[in-house]
Amino acid sequence: MTTLNGQTFDGMSAREVYEAQCERFGCKCNSQMLKTLPTEPDVFDSLEIDLSMNMVGTKGLLPVLEVIRISPRLRKFSVKENYLDNAACNQLVQALKDHPSISHLDVSHNPISWTGGMSLLELVDLNPRIKRVDVEGTHIKPDIIDVLARRIEQNQKGHKGGKKPKPINSNVCVRLRCLKALFSEIHRKENHAGRKIHKKNIIKGWKENKRLQGQEDQLGQSDTFWAELQLCCHPDSNDLITWEAFLLISMCEDVSYNPQDVENLREEFKRWDPDGNGYIDLLEMRQMMKELSGGREPSDNEVRSFLKRYDAEGNNTTNWDDFLLMMYEWQQGAPMVGSFCRVADTTLTPTKKYHL
Repeated sequence: MTTLNGQTFDGMSAREVYEAQCERFGCKCNSQMLKTLPTEPDVFDSLEIDLSMNMVGTKGLLPVLEVIRISPRLRKFSVKENYLDNAACNQLVQALKDHPSISHLDVSHNPISWTGGMSLLELVDLNPRIKRVDVEGTHIKPDIIDVLARRIEQNQKGHKGGKKPKPINSNVCVRLRCLKALFSEIHRKENHAGRKIHKKNIIKGWKENKRLQGQEDQLGQSDTFWAELQLCCHPDSNDLITWEAFLLISMCEDVSYNPQDVENLREEFKRWDPDGNGYIDLLEMRQMMKELSGGREPSDNEVRSFLKRYDAEGNNTTNWDDFLLMMYEWQQGAPMVGSFCRVADTTLTPTKKYHL
């Protein structure tokens, strides 16, 4: 039985399914796509879909991706030179991240930039079957392309029987990595002393976080909203903001930013990192969770799941950035962090929330 989004397509051909999805999304069927798809009922065995230089467009891509979801033998998908943007790239990633056989993706010569590149990084992490991604002629920066190439090489080695690449642990980790890279890129360009950037860049961080969550519909805010967002970051006399302000205001929902809260957390981090090596390991994390839960000994699964949600480096440790994001909402009185319930009060002082 072939199903998609709760619909059953028994007795239908792949071409008929595509036509139905085009009607659903309100777009015209692509003639090349129609020629590509099998016309026999219940046959979804396409090995390759090549829509190179075909002007599919962002909206027209959606029904194509729905057909790909029900084509389990597909090995190669090409949308070379199709004027696809970052939003389309993100949709593509969502369709392919669990695909059982895709190994070659060609998105070359599309106006995909940094955001799209980070989405592709997520894809090759989540789906180790992908052994080749073509990105020539895009706007993705060389350093991101280099990282992508290394990840693909890991997938290729895994295919030969070696150790499979470790996937990104959670959506939180993906967003943290992306924002860290964005902040570093801005800082290199502005070259301000210290780890600071201009306050206007919080708008970029906030928007990037929304894009990574597929919430593009929230990007159109008023000028008043953007002005208040910048004030929330507590800029200094030169209108510069810290990395911590950039991270927390970009990622956390319904929190206020207070520099003193960050300093309090920095002291807490030092307390749980007694050896001063810059990270909290599994044993130290267990002790921290025990205190936060009123003395109850956490299980191994609780400790590992707690780490998994925030461990952006994938090494079973928590560094300062992970810890800051993990504990900030807790500091402000949240009842839980991830799935771990708050049972005890801590030495951290709650701060009044500021609602935009």
